[in-house]
Amino acid sequence: MNVAVVMYDRINLISLANVLSFVKSFQKAKIKTCAFKPEIVDEYGLKITPEVSGESIYGADIIIIPDGIGALNLRHDEIFLSWIKSASNAKVKLGFDLGTLIFAGAGFLNNKSACIRGGYKNALSEYCDVSDTKVCESGDVISVSEWGDEIKAILAKILS
Repeated sequence: MNVAVVMYDRINLISLANVLSFVKSFQKAKIKTCAFKPEIVDEYGLKITPEVSGESIYGADIIIIPDGIGALNLRHDEIFLSWIKSASNAKVKLGFDLGTLIFAGAGFLNNKSACIRGGYKNALSEYCDVSDTKVCESGDVISVSEWGDEIKAILAKILS
């Protein structure tokens, strides 16, 4: 199972680490960190390099977008969103907290529901219905407002 983990400027490294450490525990998962550009700067200025940059993410079975304050601006960046749309055929699109806004900006949440932490519900409501749950499954998009046992169980089911 091909898993693309999207990295972007001002990504939250704790969210990225949680995703990578959990997903890597499944042998079926072939994980690649992907970014639109060759170098990413996290929320605190740390520079990190993705495995793949600038290439289409077409062919990924699962695309995961971790949390990060950079998603607030990227949801309006048409060039970046075009790159995200190259993963439209992914069976599962998983957005962690603010990462969900990128899926919303790319149009993947039209006529669907999603969840996000409290202070950003208005931003998400521009695109879709907002759920008060911690995990919201809506078609091929799963949004997560808080990392916990519920999403771990869903991911384990998907990756097993």
